[in-house]
Amino acid sequence: MAEISDEAIRAYWKEHREQLRQCETQRSTLSNLLIVITAALSALIVQQRFSLYVLPLCVFISMTGLYGAVAVSKYYERASYHLSQARALTKDLAERGVLGTDERLVKARADHYRAFPRMHRIRLHRLWVVLHFAIGLYGLSLLLICAVMA
Repeated sequence: MAEISDEAIRAYWKEHREQLRQCETQRSTLSNLLIVITAALSALIVQQRFSLYVLPLCVFISMTGLYGAVAVSKYYERASYHLSQARALTKDLAERGVLGTDERLVKARADHYRAFPRMHRIRLHRLWVVLHFAIGLYGLSLLLICAVMA
């Protein structure tokens, strides 16, 4: 079997890191788009004074919230995959002696955890999923308001 060069491993590592960034960018773009759509449809619903005609818009807002929750969960899964691949390649590079020791990284991580003892435990992807579920619940609450006002 042919020996894989350090340069090839670094290129593969870089590709996985770029794919990780792309997943985060796509998640951010989708979230921003769904928030803008929700805001615009909310304004339309209020302008129409919560009439029965806007019930489909309320359902649509709920559906976009649920879609967003599933989509950001999938983006997290893909980002985790690329991060795990990059970490495995980092270990390969460290074993080959291409990278220095990780003592500084371990110390910096420990310092960070001491500086943020509670916040580092909160997973960012959970916040994004909760945001999208909140959009879904918001759509359902608009639906309920429209039904009551009619």
